[in-house]
Amino acid sequence: MGDRIRKRRMELGMSLAKVAGGDFSRAYLHQVELGKTQPSTRILRVVADRLGSRVEYLLDGSMPTLDREIALERARIALLQGRPRDAVADLESAVDSKEWPLGTDARLTMAEALMALGRGPQADALLEKEEELIRARGDRFRLRRLRAIRSGRPFRPSAAEWLAQAAKAVQEGRPSAALEFYRTARVLLTGPARRYSRAVGRRRVG
Repeated sequence: MGDRIRKRRMELGMSLAKVAGGDFSRAYLHQVELGKTQPSTRILRVVADRLGSRVEYLLDGSMPTLDREIALERARIALLQGRPRDAVADLESAVDSKEWPLGTDARLTMAEALMALGRGPQADALLEKEEELIRARGDRFRLRRLRAIRSGRPFRPSAAEWLAQAAKAVQEGRPSAALEFYRTARVLLTGPARRYSRAVGRRRVG
């Protein structure tokens, strides 16, 4: 628990004093992080609230897969909305996941958020480690995303690429991921840009 509290605090760039506030001393929190003191339920709730965490996660690091997937999607949306700090907070429950590809996607998103926060070296270290796993899996799609994050470029696959990912997810027995990819492809195929191009095409033909 202490390690998770410290890791989360460091991710947010918060000092011991800032987390402690006026509820307990920073020395006490330091002892908790070292595993030398067990906090009460009340104090743990205060710490979890200030770190934007769930008490359950701080206690044992556990979280259902669906909750981690939701956390990942919330983080992706936060990044698109220009809220990288919120993205880091959302990713805490998923970034340590050993599930493929959930864990990798979470860590890639974390690296993207860290880049946006100006923490390039930390993001680079994360990407370097993740690149080995992605190469071992032979996943060219995620390797492209990793390279885009590293170079600071947006990663915007086409609808055809999302459809290919959906088919792959079906083969791998990941129906929830396949559904997400199919939905993404549908949005790209029927979105405003697509409708605009069709309208322009009709006007030119007429």
